[in-house]
Amino acid sequence: MLEQSIWWLIPYIVLMLVMLHAMMEFTVSLLTKRPPNHKPVASGELRRRLLALNKAGRTYPLLEGQDCDLEMKWGQEDFRRGRLAISRQASSHHLRFLLDEQRHELRMHQVDSGSSFFVGLDGWLPRLQGAAGIGAGPPGDTLTKDIEQVVRRGGWTARPVLWWFQATHSGYRFLQALTPAPLRRWPARRFWGLLYPLSFFLGMGYLVAIIWPLDGYNLLLIIGICAAWWGVWGFLVWMLRGFPAFWRPRNR
Repeated sequence: MLEQSIWWLIPYIVLMLVMLHAMMEFTVSLLTKRPPNHKPVASGELRRRLLALNKAGRTYPLLEGQDCDLEMKWGQEDFRRGRLAISRQASSHHLRFLLDEQRHELRMHQVDSGSSFFVGLDGWLPRLQGAAGIGAGPPGDTLTKDIEQVVRRGGWTARPVLWWFQATHSGYRFLQALTPAPLRRWPARRFWGLLYPLSFFLGMGYLVAIIWPLDGYNLLLIIGICAAWWGVWGFLVWMLRGFPAFWRPRNR
């Protein structure tokens, strides 16, 4: 079958892409600090407390968002004109915050973009140069440290997300429509923690079914791949969490 067609790869690739996304989401959820064990405040009260941070003179104030609950925006531009050259550098930054009342989560996402160009003489040589780029993902701790503290004190979880639409109202409604009703109140850690190993072993099971029957070499190879994958991933998460002594009981 492997020699006759490569269509069998399509379901396997889909399963692996789902697994990779679930792995990233679950990893982020493991790195997210949980709030103290007390009753979460209402979303309106948490919004009020977050906007009150502006009174402390934040460099980038929180504003009412468009298609999200709160947002932060700022940009920089440097335009220079010489006798024989023109240059410009610009950057913009956008943080979105969405209050998820069902799971008591504040979802956070950041998008950065920048561009630059130079036209003119560099010494005695003519030069034309331009560049542009964009980056997106969880925001940096330096920008959201005080926000996360307020969120946790309110009994909520501050959860960075990987995609911009996860921190928008339209994206939230779309994801809710795709999620089965019994799972909509599940914490992110539980949901992605189930989907990650499930999609991994479904993918490996599909691969085994394709190459069946297994000989000893292929069996050992698949077992080795599974062990290496989970071993490397587990070590990376342990390292990112600061090598906690997980075998010790927590102090209560």
